Amino acid sequence: MESPGNEPGSALFARIQRMVNERGVDIRQNLNGNALRLEFADGQRILVNYDVQTQNVWLAARSGGIEFAHCDGTWRAHDQTELYARLNEIIEQTIAANPLNARAPAAKVQPVVLPQAVAYREAKQSHGVRNVLILALAGLIGFWAALKLGAPLGPSGAPLALNTPNLQCEDGFPVNGSVNVFAEPGLRTDNPDDPQLTLKNDHTHPVLLLLSAPQTAIPALSVLIHARHSTTLRLPVGQYDMMFSVGNTWCNPRKGFSQGHLLKFDKPLDVQTNKPLQLALQTSGSGVADFQLFIKSDISEAELPAPTFTGDGNMEVRRQANGHFYLPGTIGDIAVTFMVDTGASVTSISSELARQVGIRNCKEMQFQTANGTANGCIALVPHMTLGNFVLENITVAVMPNLETNLLGANVLRNFQVSQSDSSMSIGRR
Repeated sequence: MESPGNEPGSALFARIQRMVNERGVDIRQNLNGNALRLEFADGQRILVNYDVQTQNVWLAARSGGIEFAHCDGTWRAHDQTELYARLNEIIEQTIAANPLNARAPAAKVQPVVLPQAVAYREAKQSHGVRNVLILALAGLIGFWAALKLGAPLGPSGAPLALNTPNLQCEDGFPVNGSVNVFAEPGLRTDNPDDPQLTLKNDHTHPVLLLLSAPQTAIPALSVLIHARHSTTLRLPVGQYDMMFSVGNTWCNPRKGFSQGHLLKFDKPLDVQTNKPLQLALQTSGSGVADFQLFIKSDISEAELPAPTFTGDGNMEVRRQANGHFYLPGTIGDIAVTFMVDTGASVTSISSELARQVGIRNCKEMQFQTANGTANGCIALVPHMTLGNFVLENITVAVMPNLETNLLGANVLRNFQVSQSDSSMSIGRR
């Protein structure tokens, strides 16, 4: 009987591929090096990645990601979940999620096989003997190497993986903003020339952000943000896949929390030159799994020059390097930086800002944006300011995932606005 563990490389993926083929449904398999991607008819994906450095296996799907290590003859996660049982469960859930995923695979044209029974049997026996000899030789070499290096041996006499201890949880809880780099020795988080990433955790639980190279699911870096805290770091330009571990019982910086949830986001984090970003982590309920993420450009008000006020009350602002004009203001008691958008009919704010200022009565509505139709809601702001100007009962659109709060025509039409190539003047009508 084939052992469920100790299957590095091709043997591991061969077993998974046999398991997938036996299902008899249309699951496309794409094996690339140490990564196997399973693609379903409705677009859902499951990624299995073998980490050569740690000899561990990462399994990632829409429901999240989890790491498995070889221990006592099986691949197990920190909660003792077995790799193949968990993969089988995820496949069943994915198939059941959409009838498309249960369709039979496309028929394949079978080649005509000429009767060569004797020759085939002899070749099969010959290959079988050869494979046994190769495996025996590999086992002897591994045993000799383990003795030579003083590596510990398991119950069956096979060397134990040296990285197995990383399954152990740590004592104590790291400080807010703790960063750990696992891969790519050249990956730095303190290069002043790299874009800045601000992590703001408004969730009720601490959160560990795990970043990995796209389509690998193997963490390259993690950073811990305590509940109601924030931290900053700098990342090299590029794309990163994101997973979040949310919970209370700390394990270690590679796994996060031993009791909690591991959430994977399909959309990668795109870090671009001269474009600071903010990741706002929020709660959508009282549970650990009630988690929301908002990504937006992080424009620091301290970096924006203050507007110039003239004797007649007019306000003048300078065009920024990105070509836009920004105006300071407030909604309620919350300071806001607005980007002037003369093409927007309604002033728009992010759902994060709406939550901060206490907007609760919001009528759901669809909006046409430059990127297509978006769902949001319409609310009334009783009091807001723009520079030294005060406005009452202003209609705003509350938009999820809005990167920058936009000042639209419904506010601008209350002012006399004039614009040149480098400056904008705003005054009372």
